[in-house]
Amino acid sequence: MTEASGDRARPGGRTARTRLAVHAAVRTLLGEGRDPISVREVAERSGVHEVTVYRRWKTIESLVLDVAVTHLNEESPFPDTGDLRADLLDWARSVAEQVSTHEGFALYRALAAAGSALQQPNASPHREEAAAYLLERTSQIQRAIDHDSTRRANPPTVAEVFDVVLAPIYLRAIFGYQPPGEALDVLVDRLLGQH
Repeated sequence: MTEASGDRARPGGRTARTRLAVHAAVRTLLGEGRDPISVREVAERSGVHEVTVYRRWKTIESLVLDVAVTHLNEESPFPDTGDLRADLLDWARSVAEQVSTHEGFALYRALAAAGSALQQPNASPHREEAAAYLLERTSQIQRAIDHDSTRRANPPTVAEVFDVVLAPIYLRAIFGYQPPGEALDVLVDRLLGQH
C-alpha cells in the first residue's frame, strides 16, 4: 500500500498532518506578534510547500479564519454546568485571556472580518465555516441559558449575552481603555440583574 492510499484509508493521514503543521505555524507566527502574516512565512515555518497551502486555503485570510474557527470549536466551547452565572464568568474569562494575546486577538479579527464578509455575495467556503461556527456558538449559549438551574422567569437572550458581556471585552481589547479581563463579574451581574 502506498503512503497516499494509506492516508486516504485512515484518519490522521498526510492531509491531517499537513493541516496540523500549517495551523501550528499560523498560531506560532500570530503568537509572535507577526500580523499580518504571509503564505510564504507559513510555508517556511510549517515545512509545507507554499503551493499546497494556496491549493488548500486559497488566501491567507481563509487560512487564518480556518485556524480561528478550529481553535474556538475545539479549545473554547461554551461551558454548560447548569449554573449560568458561573458559565458566563468562565467563558468571559476565557475570551478575555484569548484577546489579550497577539494570537487570540488576530484570530478574533479574522472572525470579525468573516462576519462582515458574510453580508457580501460569493462568501468563501471558509466564511461559511465561520457562519456555522457562529451558529454553533449561539446554540451552545442558548443551551446553557436553557439549562440554568435558577430557572429565571425572564432569562437573558443570546443577543443580550453578546451585547452586555462579550462586546465590552472586545472593545476593551481594541481600544485599550481597560484590561479585557477586568471586572467581568460586573458585566455578568449586569446582564443577569436585568432578568
